[in-house]
Amino acid sequence: MKKTNKIITALFLPLIMLFSSCFDPIFYEVRRDVEPESATVSGNIGQITRFTMNGEEYLFLSADGGLRYKKVANETHGSWGTMTLPFSLLSYNYDNSSMDNYQLCGVYADETTLYLVAIPYVTSGSETTTNPSTLKIWASATPDDVESWEPIDISSISFDYSQDESTELYSSLFYFFQTNAPKAAHRHVYFRTYTKAENEESKSYKYFELKGKAAPTEITNEVLANIVDDGSIAYSAAILGGEELFFSSKVVVTDETYNNDDDADYVYYGNGSDLYYYSTADGYKRSCSAGKTISALAVTNDSILIGLGNLLSKSDSSGGIKRVLLANGIPADSTSDFDSNADFQITSAYKVMALLNATPEKTEAESALYAAITCGYSSSGLEANKGLWSYYPARGNWNRE
Repeated sequence: MKKTNKIITALFLPLIMLFSSCFDPIFYEVRRDVEPESATVSGNIGQITRFTMNGEEYLFLSADGGLRYKKVANETHGSWGTMTLPFSLLSYNYDNSSMDNYQLCGVYADETTLYLVAIPYVTSGSETTTNPSTLKIWASATPDDVESWEPIDISSISFDYSQDESTELYSSLFYFFQTNAPKAAHRHVYFRTYTKAENEESKSYKYFELKGKAAPTEITNEVLANIVDDGSIAYSAAILGGEELFFSSKVVVTDETYNNDDDADYVYYGNGSDLYYYSTADGYKRSCSAGKTISALAVTNDSILIGLGNLLSKSDSSGGIKRVLLANGIPADSTSDFDSNADFQITSAYKVMALLNATPEKTEAESALYAAITCGYSSSGLEANKGLWSYYPARGNWNRE
């Protein structure tokens, strides 16, 4: 009988090992899957902007419903409010077969002022084609008071578009960017314009800074002379050592926190699929490759979150999210697995448009984190997932916001 039991045990042991090796990954993914929250902030969200309003820190963004906002300290699902705009949102006029009013395209902030960038459209011709028409910028120090919004005088500045003859799609020749620093005093908003000559051989770039409700101030060439990462065109900026630094990378973030005693020691930026870091003492150094185009970054006390996604790519797998661990501000030379379910929720089917840590002084596990993701029509991603996602320490997982 003992011999029979030994034989049976010997036969079942490999089967147990087989089932264990097959089922463990499945159980692991199940553990990372969580009950989905209802979607409350949806759409293509280009930036998540910090702004101090009435002495308190808020987050602002453009999403469904227009201008959405919440307090930084609020880490509860479903708590984003909708603020009244100084203009009507874009809508279709059935009587005139036209698109009326404005599309809210961007929300930016400096130390004292919140800015809205909106584009009107013009419908013309027998085929009633609708095309973008210049833009407008509104400014307010107290955006919760709709009467406080004022349009900024930009009549002397050209905001041009180009049209692809094969697709007939328009793209802007101007570009807005901001430092979006935790410290209000380090927040700046810039934009770049581009004028193409008729012969298409000469070009003229101009840079401006928004400063309250006054007309934009043109930035001198001396300020732009030293673009840190050896580029010729500025796409982003950061404050390091009290100095404004401009980068040719579109993705830049610092390790600055809300602590008034600490300024940033490092700037982190993406160059294609590579993560770099920069300090005034050591210059810029390469950390590692994220494997795909870096589209967004967020810094915690012990890691950097890397959003992936080439928005011009039609690939179903160009997106996703990765992380790199930090040691005394210096990133590791390779990516690391998540302790959370971040990469389970934000898969390669979704391109990350923006990342933000609302509590940058805390570790990743203790931080309140936000990610804005999108997907193309040809993507395997779900349209319903397009919008804002969040990680809250009390919840312990990434979920729909």
